[in-house]
Amino acid sequence: MLAFRQLSYAVAVAEYGGVKAASEKIAISQPALSNAIQKVEQEYGLKIFLRDRPNKLVLTSVGRRFIAQAKRLIESADEFEEVAKNFSKNTSGTIQVGCFMPTAAFIIPLILQALQDRGLDISLQVHEADLDEINTLLVRGTIDVALTYNMHPHPSIEFETLIEERPYVMIAQSDPLASKKTISLKDLVDKNMVSLNLPITQQYFLSCFSQHNLRPKIRHQTKSYELVRSLVGTGEGYAIMIMRPVTERAYNGNRLSHIPLADEVPPAQYGLAITNRAIPTKLIEKFCDICRETLLKEKAADQYFVKL
Repeated sequence: MLAFRQLSYAVAVAEYGGVKAASEKIAISQPALSNAIQKVEQEYGLKIFLRDRPNKLVLTSVGRRFIAQAKRLIESADEFEEVAKNFSKNTSGTIQVGCFMPTAAFIIPLILQALQDRGLDISLQVHEADLDEINTLLVRGTIDVALTYNMHPHPSIEFETLIEERPYVMIAQSDPLASKKTISLKDLVDKNMVSLNLPITQQYFLSCFSQHNLRPKIRHQTKSYELVRSLVGTGEGYAIMIMRPVTERAYNGNRLSHIPLADEVPPAQYGLAITNRAIPTKLIEKFCDICRETLLKEKAADQYFVKL
């Protein structure tokens, strides 16, 4: 396609009736305008202008139709540019946000409340997914940003840690281990485990044991965080988890205990993920700032973690 600038020069000459007049109006040299007209006519094989008298050009019949279409194109381009600039500058609108599925119920309400408290007109379209799916959604451009764990680094994704916490043991309050201040992994290996079976997530929890040359006895596996709590509450086993609700009761009303791990295990890092190919708009930057203020500075999610 011909350079957009040359088309705009041809339109200017048509509007002002000649090269000299257009040169004076748009501050472009006459040779540059004459050259643009020549290139436009050569590119499309059309005779657009006829010389009427010195410094005066008139449009041919096909030239009038051509210039009319060129004007429409330029007007559309101007409209596009204005919209595009608003995209980059606007701090209101809807953001496509990915969130690691088990953490969404904890984190998303905190962020929404923070947006509301600050009077920001930002809506979130939340995509709940596992860690693998979060990476895929980011790379494909389906989501703008994600709140997730850094358990599966991807070369195309940049991660910023906002929270760093250790896992804990979830166990029924009726279990003898529930009275302990901390629970070691050795205390658990002979007991049944209820495992949150999501890609990468389960590997992280099992690695806590393998790093200490231990192997847990997995009795149940589920993709549901709430089913893990229910199974633990009925005495089907313990679970290793990272976040916990404020309530200590499972769905059936049985009480749960949340006990810190006594062993040294790698902390889980939670935060913002964005593809390194993206150019964040002002809207995305504002959202990320709110997440930093809420989760890192104000530590609003601290109530959902078990401290040693």
